Amino acid sequence: MALDAYQTKATRLGAAPTGSLVTSSACWTYLVFTGLKYVLSPHDVSVSPVPYQAPSKAEAELAAMNVHGVIDTVMTEDSDILIFGAPCIIRSAKNDKDYLNVQVFMEDGIEHGCSLTQGDRLLIALLVGGDYDGGVPGCGIEIAHKAALHSKIGQMLLDAFLSMMPDEFSQRAKELVEDLHTLLSTNPYNLLERRYKAVADRIPQDFPRHAVVSKYIPTFMSSSTSAAASSWDISFYQPDLANLADFCRQHLGWEDDAIIEKMYGGIWEGAYLCALCKVSCTVFTGSH
Repeated sequence: MALDAYQTKATRLGAAPTGSLVTSSACWTYLVFTGLKYVLSPHDVSVSPVPYQAPSKAEAELAAMNVHGVIDTVMTEDSDILIFGAPCIIRSAKNDKDYLNVQVFMEDGIEHGCSLTQGDRLLIALLVGGDYDGGVPGCGIEIAHKAALHSKIGQMLLDAFLSMMPDEFSQRAKELVEDLHTLLSTNPYNLLERRYKAVADRIPQDFPRHAVVSKYIPTFMSSSTSAAASSWDISFYQPDLANLADFCRQHLGWEDDAIIEKMYGGIWEGAYLCALCKVSCTVFTGSH
């Protein structure tokens, strides 16, 4: 979750004064007290204690952990995770911020059930625009989905990026963009149901830029070296309930009754489960 979004969410949890915002350092302190491990993107602020620092976007690192079996799933609302190739993604159902109802996306289902390869999803992101680029003016998700679904342009673009040097990639990208322009402007075989010439004519001359593609498909991730991969420590530890209560009093302005009520609904079950799992693992290991 982005730092500003987490700060806002943390503020809304309590009775902080109107217009105030829980500071970034307080957010990380809160996570430490809850016993959660967290990953920072390179643009996030420096904090203490220092958490694991991802060389790329945090969601990309989590996707790599998921691919390598270090974690079972990635829970996020960031749609970029669909491009990073995480095998299992959990998102909250619409208007359900408590994750009582969730949507589960499996890579196999997306690729074979929806017929969208990782390259197709990359093309959609590049056309629509996102965190790293404005995309093609006038190209919404519906047009981008049609273009990706009825061509191999996205997958060929991804293959070129992974196998070519930047200059070679730029040349290959120009050829693929010409194919994309033809597809959108002429609608061959009526695959798109109609022509989108106005959108095709708005494709920027430098589309897609290598630097933008590299943001979606990081070539340097910590999983590329065994030394870095060994630093993926996801072992859990018990929440510090006493310090967590003090934190809520100081930063959220909660009274003791509110602390007990909110911990009962959102903390104690997790603390109990952590303790139970730790005891179970100890008994299981000891029996051998």
